[in-house]
Amino acid sequence: MAAEQLTELEAAIETVVTTFFTFAGQEGRKGSLSINEFKELATQQLPHLLKDVGSLDEKMKNLDVNQDSELKFNEYWRLIGELAKEIRKEKALEIQKK
Repeated sequence: MAAEQLTELEAAIETVVTTFFTFAGQEGRKGSLSINEFKELATQQLPHLLKDVGSLDEKMKNLDVNQDSELKFNEYWRLIGELAKEIRKEKALEIQKK
């Protein structure tokens, strides 16, 4: 990225991408998350947002559109979108209560 200071939103997007690549490729292919890498990412980086998900194996299976037992970035991005929608719902409820 550029040497300029990133905005809060730009930094958040960079973090989402960097987190994926930090965990992807530790085993298996470099550009995808294996089931073990996905579980490690979920438990270390998303413990609060995924606490009610139940089985991480089942969650990965649902995200793995092409059923290759790996999550590519676009499949991981679906997870981020789902989590963002849940946060948006919570924020909307908070606003309605005010």
